[in-house]
Amino acid sequence: MRFPQIPNIENAWSGVTIDALSPSNFSWVNRGCRYQILLQAVIKSFNNKALLLPSNKNALLGTIIHKLYELTIKGELKSLLDLKNKWEELITAKKTELASQYPTLRCASLNDYDKRNSAIRYAMGMMSRSGVNASNEQGRRVLSEKWLDCSSIGLRGTADKLVLDGGYVDVIDFKSGHVKDDSGGIKTEYRVQLHLYAVMCQYLSFGTPRNLSLVDIEGDYYDIPYSQVFSEQLVYDVQEALKLLNNAIAEKDFGSHAKPELGMCSFCGCRHVCQFRDISAEDYYQTVSGILIDIPSTNMYVLRGSNDVKYYVSGIDVYDVEKPHDYLGKMLTFVNVIRASQQADGFTFKTTENTLVYEQLLNG
Repeated sequence: MRFPQIPNIENAWSGVTIDALSPSNFSWVNRGCRYQILLQAVIKSFNNKALLLPSNKNALLGTIIHKLYELTIKGELKSLLDLKNKWEELITAKKTELASQYPTLRCASLNDYDKRNSAIRYAMGMMSRSGVNASNEQGRRVLSEKWLDCSSIGLRGTADKLVLDGGYVDVIDFKSGHVKDDSGGIKTEYRVQLHLYAVMCQYLSFGTPRNLSLVDIEGDYYDIPYSQVFSEQLVYDVQEALKLLNNAIAEKDFGSHAKPELGMCSFCGCRHVCQFRDISAEDYYQTVSGILIDIPSTNMYVLRGSNDVKYYVSGIDVYDVEKPHDYLGKMLTFVNVIRASQQADGFTFKTTENTLVYEQLLNG
């Protein structure tokens, strides 16, 4: 086995342009770390999905839940047994995909039966409300997981559910997490996302936006009042965000767009390539990078990190690495390692079933 190689990111920016954002990415540009969006773009330019870290468990389960709803809406799932069997099938398929894509990932722990049961209850409710499939009833059309490409106005993404009805369009977005903020109101980013999907539907002549709704994991609906004025402002804001991001690429001005935060960097899908990451030493999972300077045994690598700090990483022998000594002098990054023991210092780690290992190419 060889570790996946990440090309030199510093030399790759000249070929990167961001011409469109998804509604969720636009929300993140405003409230989160813009550098994460930039890193996602440069990693995607390498056309190797294994170089981007897998989504967190909740996001992966959210995708599976959406698929369950899609198949229910289409009438392909018609009973409780169908739903249970499809859930297990989708979980198994995702685990197989992850194992194939990430060679050092030994166990993808995905199943969450609380979420499964909540999703199945809502899907059963769909069946009872619609008679399994009402996608063409009285001229109504129901579209699920609909890809919307509006790159000419800087937007593209997949809408969870659209209802086209007599020249109007209703937008429904399923959320597997909390939809309310700490004050009890609907999260601003979700309001923004729904309005952007409405903009795309109108742009593609699907109809005039009428109802915007969020549905949580329990099947509870939250209606969001539609505002044409707000939508128009968001389209302008998207254009400005794209200018901002592309200017950052052109000028290689990344530090001012990075927003490292304890508690956020630990879950970032780009933390393995981020020079600004800020991960608390108290976090269970750590990310360690450095030049491999010694292999004392088949089970131990010694890395030299920044400021000449030495990191000791054990548990290597589970990977059956091909020609391990070829990695001497190379930059390696270990994602999701843990302290070797409760008494270990901050420089001694061991791999886990969730560890991902990359070689970072420094030249070329």
